[in-house]
Amino acid sequence: MERHLAAVLIGDVVGYSRLSEIDEEGTRARFQTDFRQIFEPKIAEHHGRLVKTMGDGILAEFHSVVDALRCAVDIQQDKAKRNATALLGEHLFFRIGINLGDIIVEGDDIHGEGVNIADRMQSLAEPGGIALSGTTYDHVKSKIASLGYVSLGEQKVKGIAEPVRVYRVVLDPNAKGTPTRAPRYQSRWSLTAMTAVLLVVLGGAGVGWLTNRLLDERSISQNVSSDTRPSLVVLPFDNLSDDKQQGYLADGMTEDLTTELARLPGLFVISRNAAFTYKDKSVQPVQIAAELKVRYLLEGSIRRIGDDMRINAQLIDATTNGHIWAERFDGAWNEVFALQDKMVGEIATALKLRLVSGQQAAKIAGGTSNTAAYEAYLRGRELELRERPEDWVEAVRHYEQALALDPKFGNAAAALAWFYREAQWTEARSKVLGLTEVEAHNKADIYFKEAAKNPSAAYYRILSAKLNMQQRSDEAIAAAERAIALDASDPKNYESLSNAMTLNGRAADGLGYLDAATRVDPVWSHERYYLAGLAYISMDRFKAAAVALEKIDPVSKETSYWDFWSNHLGLMLLISTYGQLEQSADAAKARERIKPYLAKTQEREFTGQMAAGEFAFKHYPDLERVLVGLHKAGVPELSFGLDPTSPDRLDGAAMRSLLFDQEVQGRKLGTGQAYKRATAEDGTTHITVGDWSDTGTSTIEGNLLCIYYPSEFRFCASIFRNPGGIFAEKNEYLLFTQWDRFEFSVVK
Repeated sequence: MERHLAAVLIGDVVGYSRLSEIDEEGTRARFQTDFRQIFEPKIAEHHGRLVKTMGDGILAEFHSVVDALRCAVDIQQDKAKRNATALLGEHLFFRIGINLGDIIVEGDDIHGEGVNIADRMQSLAEPGGIALSGTTYDHVKSKIASLGYVSLGEQKVKGIAEPVRVYRVVLDPNAKGTPTRAPRYQSRWSLTAMTAVLLVVLGGAGVGWLTNRLLDERSISQNVSSDTRPSLVVLPFDNLSDDKQQGYLADGMTEDLTTELARLPGLFVISRNAAFTYKDKSVQPVQIAAELKVRYLLEGSIRRIGDDMRINAQLIDATTNGHIWAERFDGAWNEVFALQDKMVGEIATALKLRLVSGQQAAKIAGGTSNTAAYEAYLRGRELELRERPEDWVEAVRHYEQALALDPKFGNAAAALAWFYREAQWTEARSKVLGLTEVEAHNKADIYFKEAAKNPSAAYYRILSAKLNMQQRSDEAIAAAERAIALDASDPKNYESLSNAMTLNGRAADGLGYLDAATRVDPVWSHERYYLAGLAYISMDRFKAAAVALEKIDPVSKETSYWDFWSNHLGLMLLISTYGQLEQSADAAKARERIKPYLAKTQEREFTGQMAAGEFAFKHYPDLERVLVGLHKAGVPELSFGLDPTSPDRLDGAAMRSLLFDQEVQGRKLGTGQAYKRATAEDGTTHITVGDWSDTGTSTIEGNLLCIYYPSEFRFCASIFRNPGGIFAEKNEYLLFTQWDRFEFSVVK
């Protein structure tokens, strides 16, 4: 048996198991590409020997520890460049660990403590980073002047008897060789987290300045790899009650602790969505930590008998698999909020974090101090998350009960506003709740106004969506920022901000926030792929858009009720993308695939005019890019078989001159209802059709007139001269929406 001293390098893919669950073949192919194109040539270039690959890991040895470090630096810098241009959801990040120590050689293989320590070092490296043992650092600290080092002190690592000194490499050409201690709050993300809590406590005042902190980043993923905050996931609590129907209490405890811990300055918390993928599964803490890129895991249980309750919780450090805190909390159900606050405080103390004064769940983010209202809300939440239409009626009933028990319970009001907002869009959906579409719309408005009195993160997400529809994406960005400030653990808040950014003309920032959403929840939803496609199209990256949008498989099971809209709008964008890429056969197939969605939404046909109403970009060139692609794909521009090149069609300038600062009168064709429309110079529009009236806004988008009415939604229209029309009949012009036709004349 041969033994010798060697520099051992181990590289490992971050979250490989979870990535494989999403796309096993694609993940393996990307790993093999990196292995062949980066690791193999770099190891050879720096005089190393590739020992073997181990699933998603790579083992190499070097005679020189300096060569080993230079190799690791080259690998990570090359990989960072490739990740910068890779499609979202298809990044691979590696952790690399290096140790100088004694190894055992058996044939072509190596093992022993020297290899084990290198493996422990890679587990302590940041994604995209390098960690060194103390013996390694001692030999390289003055050899590569361009690198810096951060000391993590002595770390107790699994399988090694004595603590090991650990250093992280700073890949900064301006850094010096002298080590520094790891700062507690180093990254911009840390500043953001601290700001979020301050904003919550201060009622959200001044949130707009977050734009300067967050939105200049070209890629949030670059910050993830340098984030030095403690990271944690709250695993689903077990329900130990005799009544198994009380699982909603354990789920609610998990969700609330996730939200409250995410408000601690200096702590990064994974979303409840990601955590719940491990519910009822037997997975080792170290595997969960590796897949979610976190260090700490909080797990526990809740048992309720009558009004008495017991909560057990323990905090695990995945690097050692040891418990750093454990506690039992006994009390009455009406003390649940105090027990949650106490638990958050003790966890903060265990992690050496600072609590913000007054950070109680009931006092911020639309919470409640009424335990009966809280329990009703948790019942509704559990039913809502089942994603089954038959459960919605009961979910709504519980939410309404919660709001009746505490009229200031903003979360309950926002949940109802969201339910009814989604129910208003199609007759089939509103019927589930026993309402007409108009009734659902009216209820959505009522509950939205209630939610605004005690705003929560969910309220700000709805507000952002409403503002986007009105082409007020500047304000939509601010609303989405508020949602993140109130709950930094929810990926939907980052997706909301991504959407607003892209519609605002800042698609690169939109992609960055999808990276942020992926950090808190690695599993990509239909919605996230849709938003990625929207951003890529806005950047003229049509091939990347096609890859993202093709990930939305409309024939697969819709994992969320709301996937319907991502599928529907995603297909519209995919058709446009295929048009831009001149893939006519693929475009034709996609046009067939969209037909079932048109039937469900009671649309006559798919046209460019219809698509223009769906994508409320701030700048017309972004919308024009989509419309050009649809035209190339053979999609009709206008409804009713109208010829867009007709000499009778009014262009944008002619429509503005005809309608703005004017009043028109006429009738709706088919029903004969009286039609009146008065438009101010700034686009403010008051309309009356029969007994219905509303006030909204009108804009000119190329040669389309696009309109938003609060009681309806955004849609676009075209206007033609009527060659046989006369003023006396009020029919000199014809206006065509996607569904209706009007004739009119200017009267004032």
